[in-house]
Amino acid sequence: MSLFERLEKVDVRAIYLLLFLVISLPLIKPIGMPITTSQMTIAYYDVVEKLKAGDYVVVSSDFSPASMAEQYPATKGTLAHLVAKGAKIVGLGFWADSVPLLENAMKATFGSTKDNPKYGTDFVLLGWVPNGEVGMAALGKDVQTTCPKDYYGTAIGAIPMMKDIKSARDFKLLITIASGTPGVPEWLRQWQAAYGTTTITAVTAVSAPATRIYFPAQVGGVIEGLAGAAEYEVLLTRYGYKGTLVPPMDAQSLSHLLVIAFIVLGNIAFAVRKYGKGK
Repeated sequence: MSLFERLEKVDVRAIYLLLFLVISLPLIKPIGMPITTSQMTIAYYDVVEKLKAGDYVVVSSDFSPASMAEQYPATKGTLAHLVAKGAKIVGLGFWADSVPLLENAMKATFGSTKDNPKYGTDFVLLGWVPNGEVGMAALGKDVQTTCPKDYYGTAIGAIPMMKDIKSARDFKLLITIASGTPGVPEWLRQWQAAYGTTTITAVTAVSAPATRIYFPAQVGGVIEGLAGAAEYEVLLTRYGYKGTLVPPMDAQSLSHLLVIAFIVLGNIAFAVRKYGKGK
């Protein structure tokens, strides 16, 4: 029996075991494979870099816990970058189940939320805004009427940093961490098109192709999935930011290489058996 014939008869359980090892070992002991930064991730970073201390930024959490593995690292990195630039952060979400995730990211960034001395002066969490795109339009027109209270029940007029915030025109930047609807297209229609608000986004890998069409004319920068978030973490090292995505990216890269190797070997084995016997 030839080598290729043996490969065709390999027990599938051996393949699964090898794949398990290739994925798990880098998570235990990271390799640190090179991460190439894409143009869209660099653009996302550059937009935040242009902020000045005191600029107001909306961070909208528009994803579900199902995409947390991709979106949460991007959320934490974005918040850390905004803090480094001295921006005023207004957090909210149009997906109700994502707001607690944004709160957790804020806690990881600031140490706490409503009990933090900087809460209400440097950052605030307004919570869930209902009604999807209609809610986005209402928020852009009148922030205080649309969100009369923050996530913890405090009247928005009693929050120092929100007293002079009236509409979308008072924000320098909109960042949507999005994975579906409502998400990027709705924000672009109701804020970017209506008020000229600079917009950047972090999206899931599966929704990235639909988002690329907006870059760079309407969306100033895009983080695409786990890979994009890892690229962003590399850029943030200049601020001393320590990310968490090197091990997962090692595992993902090695598993992809293994699958490609199996595909190549499988096709070679098939070609040799089919055309070799014909001769």
